[in-house]
Order: sequence, then structure tokens, then C-alpha cells
Amino acid sequence: MKLTIRDVTKTYGSTRALSQFTYEFGPGIYGILGANGAGKSTLFGLLTDTLRRESGEILWNDTDILRLGRKYRAQLGYMPQFQGYYPQMTAQEFLCYMGELKGLPRKTLRQEAQRLLKEVDLQDVAHRRLGQFSGGMRQRALLAQAMLGDPHLLILDEPTAGVDPQERIRIRSLIAKVARERIVLLATHIVSDVECISHQVLLLNRGHLLGAGTPEALIASVQDKAAQRVCSPEEMEAYQRQYGFGSVFQRQEGQVLRLVGDDLPPEFEPVDTGLSLEEVYLYYCAGGKAR
Repeated sequence: MKLTIRDVTKTYGSTRALSQFTYEFGPGIYGILGANGAGKSTLFGLLTDTLRRESGEILWNDTDILRLGRKYRAQLGYMPQFQGYYPQMTAQEFLCYMGELKGLPRKTLRQEAQRLLKEVDLQDVAHRRLGQFSGGMRQRALLAQAMLGDPHLLILDEPTAGVDPQERIRIRSLIAKVARERIVLLATHIVSDVECISHQVLLLNRGHLLGAGTPEALIASVQDKAAQRVCSPEEMEAYQRQYGFGSVFQRQEGQVLRLVGDDLPPEFEPVDTGLSLEEVYLYYCAGGKAR
């Protein structure tokens, strides 16, 4: 099972949303990390065949997805960033309706919906209307509909957007649970979502793939790119104006500003331990590498 993308490009007018994107995915969870406008949703639109690419290839098991057509879409589960959820429908009605749209057999659809609602811990509210759900419960229902038909490729666009920290942890755990024997692509700008469950991380910025690797390897790549210092509010503002935004921590000795980049103030102390994907994100996706 593999998904291969070769030299794919997509533009909107004079804006290049995706530029010669190339990567091969096998089973596992891939976190696609980038700011808003990085090209994540465009990539997903191409993978779900709702956008037309201008050049390049997208292959499912070595065959172009345009040639596979419906056979490819049957292998695909998609959770878009923004999706209507029909507030008057119950959770079970919603899954059955989405299953019919996917062409799943009616005779097994109710049983499939019940199984998936149990998997996302919504079995006790299966007959409650979606309009009465919390934001996290709705996201879990949307995750359940993406898994209808037991797809081999699961595409999740900002699955934890707008939910509280407790629900975010729950949804991450569910994604990790359902990822077995699947290719899961998880796009987000929430670094902790990627760091916790992704086997590989792709760094996307302005349509370009800047880097990819395990979380550990990417963190190691910025090991000598971070430095920090206790700063007054006035100093903090001046440093960030000159060197770009950094992370701010509250410590016993005061507020600490951590900057990431190739050009750092000499009075800052290098950070040897405690780095995370947040520093990777700041370096590759938020301007630290090419300010």
C-alpha cells in the first residue's frame, strides 16, 4: 500500500499554492505541518480529486488516481476542515446518510454506523441530534464518517480545530488507534497534535516542502538553532521586532524569550535540551530559516 506524489503543482492566478511537491507515503501517520496558506488544504484537494493538478502525478499503488477513479475514491476517507453536519440529524442518521453517498450497501450500513460510533465513543449519544453536540463530539462524528467503508487512505484536515484541550487529546488518541494498516495524512498548524502521534512529519511553507523526517530527526536538525534569555517586556518586543517571533516561557527568574534561527543575538544562551517540534516549526515554517 503506497501513495506516491511526483512533481505536483497547483496555482491560483499568480499564486503558486503547491510547487513541485514530491513524496511517497506508506502505512503510518504523517503530520503535515504548516501555517495557514502553506498549501495543506490544496494538497488535500488534489489528493481527493476535488482540485485539478496542473502537472505531476498522484499514484495509488503505482496507478494514477485519475485512471482509478471510483476505485481510488473507495479507498479514501476524508475529514475536511469545514463540513456541514446537518444539525437536525442524529449521529447515526448522519453516518447512514454519508454512507449512502459513498455507495455503501444499505443492508450493512446501520451496523457499520453503530460500530464506528462505538469506536469514537459516541455510542451512548447515537440518537442525539448533532446540533446538540459539543464541538469535540461533532469532530468525532466527522472522524467516524471518514472511516465509513474501512478506507486504506485517511485524510484529516485540521481534525482538532476549535476543540478544547481534553477533546484534542481524545481525538489524537482515536486517530492513533484507527491508523493501524492505513496511510493517515493529518494536516494541522497545532504542533502538539503532530508531535504526539505522527511517525513522520512534513514541513510545508508557501507551497514548498521544506523538510521531512521523524519528529526526533527534525528536532535534532535545529539543535544549534535555538537560544534564549530572560527579558523585560520592552526587550522582548525589541528582540522579536528584529529577529522574529519566538516562544515565551514564564520562569521563576522572569519571562524567557526563546528565538530560533540562523542569526541569533550573541547575548542569548544556547538551548541544549528541551527542544520540541515547536522550534522546528518556528525555524522552517515561521521565518527562522530565511528571515
